[in-house]
This record gives sequence, structure tokens and C-alpha cells, in this order.
Amino acid sequence: MYDHIGLREGLSFSLGAFVATFTALLYAFGFYCFVAPAVENHATIWGSSITTGGVGGISQVIWMISTLCGGTVSISTLQSIFYFALNIPILLFAYFKIGKKFAILSLLNVGLSSLFIWAFSNVGFMHDIAYTLDNAETSYHSARVLFAAVSIGLASSIAFRNEISCGGIDVISYYFALRKSTSVGKYATTLNSIILLTYFGLTIIHNHGQHVDIAFVNLLFSFLYLFSVMLVVDFINTRNKKVQIQIITSIKDISSVLIANFPHSTTTVEGKGGYSHADKYVVYMVVSSSEVKRVVDLVRKIDQHSFVTVTSLIQAYGNFFIKPVE
Repeated sequence: MYDHIGLREGLSFSLGAFVATFTALLYAFGFYCFVAPAVENHATIWGSSITTGGVGGISQVIWMISTLCGGTVSISTLQSIFYFALNIPILLFAYFKIGKKFAILSLLNVGLSSLFIWAFSNVGFMHDIAYTLDNAETSYHSARVLFAAVSIGLASSIAFRNEISCGGIDVISYYFALRKSTSVGKYATTLNSIILLTYFGLTIIHNHGQHVDIAFVNLLFSFLYLFSVMLVVDFINTRNKKVQIQIITSIKDISSVLIANFPHSTTTVEGKGGYSHADKYVVYMVVSSSEVKRVVDLVRKIDQHSFVTVTSLIQAYGNFFIKPVE
């Protein structure tokens, strides 16, 4: 039944919707509890919370600006509203430049994330976690950074692996990563750094130049958080990671079998065994890291006496095929 086009697309979209919901819940949990606890009017010093990059960080900056201008809107309400609103133009870009299914499921993810961030402010258990962490000593911030990075990093990377995103800077990073066929994390670094520095500057203004040391320490923790998220995302999201497979075999036509089963070409060099002096063929093939096991299994099935090595690559230049995002 899965071969039926309608059924296949329906199951694929249903799985995508489930992943979007799960990652939205994970993202909202990390954001609300560990990144920007939405517990107002209990802290005497601004700048005591981790600042995110991307759209979440921009939402934090907007809330700070509104507060400096006399606004009294709840941080959880404003963050959830702006997190959704700022993502609309970005997801329109994704719809036309990346893929329709990618954009639709990313929109679902963003909408649910906004809803969950707002909902968690009304859940006593979540509220208590946020309050406890926001009033914890600085020595606890390293654990807070770790949990935040793991929660949000896992949300982004799981979404990426299923050709979805958590919106915001993730979409822009994903687009350039696809264009350059490289890792996702590094493209968000510059913009995120600007957001962090802006948040730091607003903190200094609000505190009238006092408590700079506290704000600066939390700025460093925020940078540590961003780099930790980047490492988690690049470690789990293997879409653009490539490896070179070297196969030493006595089967002359093994390249034809590999090309028939994978959308990559091969290079074959004739050689001779150093011990046996038998004729050998050395086949080179570059594949995505997710394809390695299938390639090796196929090679070992054809020639159980083959010798296979796998080498990680930093980058590959040329016509390397990667399945387009839907």
C-alpha cells in the first residue's frame, strides 16, 4: 500500500507533522525553562538570563526595548507573538527557495512552539523550573546552558534530519547549507553574535551602567550556549556530511552495481595485490554519511573478500548529488 502515491504522501506528511509537534514541544521546553524564564518582576538586575540568537533572541530584544519604553506586556506573551510573527516572512522565503513541504511543516513547528511557550507559563511545574533557574546562583548557569543547548539543539537537529526546521535563523542557515553543501551551524554565528551584543547593550542601558560584570558574565554564557547548540546540530544533522569510500576488490564490474544503486559516480584504478600479486581494482566513491552502511553492505554482499575503508571529508567540490528538499 505504501507504493500508492497518495498514501505515501499522506504517511510522509503525517510523520512530518508528528516530528514538528515533538520538536516544537522540545524547543519550547528548552526556551521557556532554560533560556528565558518568563517569570517577571522578581529579578532586580537585567541581563541575568541566557540570551538566544535568531528569532527567539530578536523577540527578547524587542521585549527589552518595549520595557525601556514603558511597556508592560508579559515577556512570555510578547515572545510567543513575535516568535510567530517574525517567522512569517522567513517561511515565505523557505516556501519559494527551499521546498513547499519544508515550509508548511516548519510553519506548523513555529506555530506550535509559540503556543507551547505561552502555555508553559500557565503550567505550575514549568513555572517552578523557570523561577528556580532564574534565581539560581551563577555557578548553576553552566548546567543551565548545557540543558538549554541540548534541548534546543536536539529540537533543531531532529527537525533538520526530517527535512523540517524550527524556523527563524535555522531556515536561513539551512538554505545556505544546501547551496554550499556544508554544515548548518556556522552560518548563524554572525547574526546571532549581533543579537547577543545588542541585548548586552540594552542591559547596560537599563541598569544605568551598573552591574556590568553580571551582564558580561551572562553574555559569555549566552555565547557558550549558542556554540553548544551549533555543535549539537552539526553533530546530529548529517545531511550534508560526506565520506569517501575506498574499495579494494577483485570484481571488475562492481562500479556498475554501485552506480545502479546510488546517485553517485565512482573512479576505478587498476592495481595489484602486494602480497598475492593478484589483479585488483581500487574503487573510490564519495557518498553522504547516511549512505555509508548501505554501500558497505552492498559491497560485502558482492565480494565478501573486499577491503573497504571509510574516510570523513570536510568538503567535496563538484557535482555531488543530494536529494532535494520537498
